[in-house]
Amino acid sequence: MQELKTKVVEYSPSTVKALVEEHFHMTVEVKSLPGYVDLNFLLTDTQGKRFILKIANADESLAELDMQNAVMNYLNGQELAYQLPEVIKNLAGNEITALKDGHGRPRPMRLLSYVPGVFYCDHKALTGHHYSQLGTLLGKLDLSLQGFSHSAASRHFDWDLKHAKSVIESKVGLITDQSQRQQVLKILSGFEQQVIPFMDELPQGVIHNDVNDYNLLLTSASLDAEVIGLIDFGDMVHSHQINELAIACAYAILGSDSPLTIIQAITLAYHQQRPLNGAELWVLLPLIAARLAVSVCNSSEAILTEPDNEYLLVTAEPAWAAIISLLKLDAKSVGFELQRLCLTPNKGAQASCLPVNESGESGADNASSERRRDILSQRAKRLFKTLSVSYEQPLIIERGQGQFLLDENNIAYLDMVNNVCHVGHCHPAVVAAGQAQMAKLNTNTRYLNDNILDYSQTLLDTFPESLSVVMFVNSGSEANELAMRLMRCKTQSDELVVVDGAYHGNTNKAIEISPYKFNGPGGEGAAEHIHIVPVPDPYRGPHKGMSVESGLAYAEPVQQVISKLQREGKQLGGYICESLQGVGGNLIMPSGYLDAVYQAVRAAGGVCIADEVQVGFGRVGTHWWAFETQGVVPDIVTLGKPIGNGHPMAAVVTTKEIAAAFVTGMEYFNTFGGNPVSCAIGKAVLDTIKADNLMLNAQDTGDYMQQCLVKLQQEFDIIGDVRGLGLFIGVELVKDENLTPATQEAQALIEWFKSRNILLSLDGPFSNVLKIKPPMVFNKDNVDYFISQFVLGLSHLNA
Repeated sequence: MQELKTKVVEYSPSTVKALVEEHFHMTVEVKSLPGYVDLNFLLTDTQGKRFILKIANADESLAELDMQNAVMNYLNGQELAYQLPEVIKNLAGNEITALKDGHGRPRPMRLLSYVPGVFYCDHKALTGHHYSQLGTLLGKLDLSLQGFSHSAASRHFDWDLKHAKSVIESKVGLITDQSQRQQVLKILSGFEQQVIPFMDELPQGVIHNDVNDYNLLLTSASLDAEVIGLIDFGDMVHSHQINELAIACAYAILGSDSPLTIIQAITLAYHQQRPLNGAELWVLLPLIAARLAVSVCNSSEAILTEPDNEYLLVTAEPAWAAIISLLKLDAKSVGFELQRLCLTPNKGAQASCLPVNESGESGADNASSERRRDILSQRAKRLFKTLSVSYEQPLIIERGQGQFLLDENNIAYLDMVNNVCHVGHCHPAVVAAGQAQMAKLNTNTRYLNDNILDYSQTLLDTFPESLSVVMFVNSGSEANELAMRLMRCKTQSDELVVVDGAYHGNTNKAIEISPYKFNGPGGEGAAEHIHIVPVPDPYRGPHKGMSVESGLAYAEPVQQVISKLQREGKQLGGYICESLQGVGGNLIMPSGYLDAVYQAVRAAGGVCIADEVQVGFGRVGTHWWAFETQGVVPDIVTLGKPIGNGHPMAAVVTTKEIAAAFVTGMEYFNTFGGNPVSCAIGKAVLDTIKADNLMLNAQDTGDYMQQCLVKLQQEFDIIGDVRGLGLFIGVELVKDENLTPATQEAQALIEWFKSRNILLSLDGPFSNVLKIKPPMVFNKDNVDYFISQFVLGLSHLNA
């Protein structure tokens, strides 16, 4: 407090008046102004002209003051059409006047012209017009600053968002409120996942770094006020240029109930001046949140120093409110929206046909096209020609985050079909678990390790009590093959009932039990011990609807097969069926079907096998396992795909009785099955499903999507059927009341969706069913975008 008093006395208005007379030969009236570090004074000369005098803190770098002067001189020569302070030289021709205080410390003094106007913060009715003008100023400013450099700009500065991670980590512990600390840690996690991986692709340059509502000036306080000026270049730094936009947005949303609308307005206007790349738009929201987090961390530090300063608490309140608002948004979905807002050409334009453009993708360039051709050529030379690719113009995908895949230009695509990355592409908890265990140990199951026990118990806890033994393998195909061995050991029979159109994997045995393969192109038909029954299709099959009567009718062919085997003196081995039909067309079985089938199979001494490779792990929303929706308990369950969120692992879960029958004297060993890394990853997936409430999200989001689709069905006759459970949904497209498959139209729509940055594919025997099974983090905002583009696509088809 004594130091502050010394400053005030030493540079009183009368002292300042004398200094100005001495160094600038000006007679002025002096008024003290607030300042964060510097001493600031408003000067008015005898002609009424105003100036700003700044006396720097003793610790402030001369090089940084010189940089501030240099940038103002530079920008004033750029014809920016904005009012900026002008540097006024002293009588000696210097821009900085060397002073010393009473302690002998340097106190550099500078004189600047006064920029008139109303502060942005004092305008009480800001509109989208003003936010757009702010974005325009920012874009023009950063575009001009691309030609400016100064050695002092490379300083290390805590308010530089490049260092947000270290600043937050060092100060988050100072936040005393536990819930607020968790909010900041969530922002930090988002920064680590969604910003840091892209930093090398963010353009850099010198930025103002503090375009806040006290540094921005308007013509007036009226509704039609225009942005006219910018002051205070004290926070300048060489950093990522997108940080300029993030910081301005962080200030602009304070006190707002609709932050995203403000961010969009500022960002679009900025982009129209200095075009943003895909990475910049992807990282913008987490950068805005990071700026707010840095602010509250610094406030918490200041409050500890001055606990009685209520002003510090009051100024932090708007930042905490904004943090709460931002954390309600899905940052990745916002990044996707911003990319579409800024990078989609002719946004909203009506296309005349499908697909919408020649390349079939937005933002494609010659370099990408050439790279795509090269990759396809190399694949053709080195890989089996049976390895197919998606889309007429295949995508180059280089990153995955949440429910999005990003191409080589960091343009995001909404992934609506990847049921492998179950809890979201590259979920940080799953990635961390795998990395940590891989750095510690990975070996086979002949050594004792707790991971396999911890994971197996966590997994088995999700099953009915009778399913109490698990064996780990590496793929769904391998799981189904092992299930066949278990069936053989238990029943001494290979006689198997399969559902028409079903797919159970790509090994020899898996193909042998998959009508989709053995009756498809290149297939050799069913083996003698494989018995096909009709798919229980309540829409296209002979028995309509989801009633128990329909379910019993579809179960009758299973009983007929069993009766035939019994007449021939053959023992039934079992029955295998996907709990929800995947490649069969995302079908939901009618009520009572599996119950009736399981009763018949068990009465004949067979085992009931549920293939949950595509549909398990809470995808149906109401239950962990899709077979539970039919009120049954299988004897064997096979798991795969989502079990490791993309890590190659799978499992077979069965009863103690069947597991005992497998003990024949022949050892079963799997080099990689159940290894410590796989088990760590698998447990992280289960923990994430629970911690992130992903089953509830699947149910809520899936129900919402089906409601939206049913409304579309009433408007567009081509939508024949909408069916699904949770985030497993099928939309069957037909041409007429005879259910003629709309296969070509469906394929055209797939290309249309791709051109609108949505990834979908087709299933069903006629390839006319949109199969929807996105990562479980898919949300209602994603649904809204999908539905809007579906409407446009269907309208174009009709045209």
